[in-house]
Amino acid sequence: MNRMILYMLTLGTFLTGFAELAVVGILPIISRDAGISIAQAGQLVAAFSLGFAVGTPILVSLTQRVSRRRLLAAALFVFAAGSLLSYASDGYAAMIALRAVLGVGAGVYLTTALGALPKLMPADRLGRAMSTMMMAFSAATVLGAPVGIALADGWSWQGMYLLLGGGALLVMLGVLRWMPDVEGDAPTGFRRQFAVLGRPALAAGLLMSLLFSSGIALLNTYFVPFLQDDLGLKVSYTGWTMLLLGLGGTIATRLGGGVADKLGPPAVIVRGLTVMALALALMPVAAHAVSSAAGGLAAGLAVAVAWMLAYSAAIPAIQTYFVRIEPASANIVLGLNTSLLHLGVAIGSVTGGLLADASSTVRYHPWASLVFALLSLTAGLLSFAKARARAPDVGSGLLAPD
Repeated sequence: MNRMILYMLTLGTFLTGFAELAVVGILPIISRDAGISIAQAGQLVAAFSLGFAVGTPILVSLTQRVSRRRLLAAALFVFAAGSLLSYASDGYAAMIALRAVLGVGAGVYLTTALGALPKLMPADRLGRAMSTMMMAFSAATVLGAPVGIALADGWSWQGMYLLLGGGALLVMLGVLRWMPDVEGDAPTGFRRQFAVLGRPALAAGLLMSLLFSSGIALLNTYFVPFLQDDLGLKVSYTGWTMLLLGLGGTIATRLGGGVADKLGPPAVIVRGLTVMALALALMPVAAHAVSSAAGGLAAGLAVAVAWMLAYSAAIPAIQTYFVRIEPASANIVLGLNTSLLHLGVAIGSVTGGLLADASSTVRYHPWASLVFALLSLTAGLLSFAKARARAPDVGSGLLAPD
């Protein structure tokens, strides 16, 4: 495979990940400039995720026979058009609709790019190519919020869309120039894709993943307002704080995958969700301590860090768990899980917005997120029990794999 096309696909992966998360750090700025509430600004996150979750599986299924080169170019064109139109739009309805368009374009691009790699790479280099692309996505999740803040402070938050549109067009031209004409896949009907939901361990596991994502998004979407308004973090320190938290989360994700290999995914998931629940229970208490001068900002940040590290470590363990319990259907299961994770982001963002509108504060969002974490833990324990009953050597609970 031409090394240049790998670089192009990797850059596209970075752009799609960045587009999803960059707005999280600048919700207060968007709210102010667009004349909308924080809750309404938060729905920009929900619109992207809903477009990704709903539109991607439908379009990917309908275009399975289409050349991967043509499909990637089409997805990038849609993404670029949505970005450039977002730069020129200032109406709230248009902003929401275009975020959904971006979500669909990003989802089709990412799914198609990852699916095309095995046809582009020799087997002995496939793992490194996959790692390169996913590292780009991880870098986007780390840099999205702080870079979005920096762009908003130094230029304008709309300028982010101009850069995304230009970058997507560049990648599209690169794909058309360097990528060979790879054939599409054999069709897989919706019935076959959803047939796996009839397996109790998997169904409970996917519910765990949906609730996990919903709870994280409920707080994460409004995390910057929580840091500034309730923990008292200065606006000038927000970008650096988000960058450091993102870097810590990336390290935790890396370590969580390694620990899952040694102890088994259920061990990491249960411990991660437990730490998350404890941190979420304490977070509003820490915020009250800060506001009442009975504690300091450091205490509130320490609890927030514990929450973020815990959920970051659990993410690769959840993915590994699905591969272990359904190895024969791994691609279908991971595709369903990706859609559910984004659907969870939409659910969490909408729920967080409704709570912010109803209470005029985000101080108690951690307790709402706690409810999702406990429900996710319950679904996870049910899934592990079902997996253990079906195949004791696979569903080994909290024990290390053989």
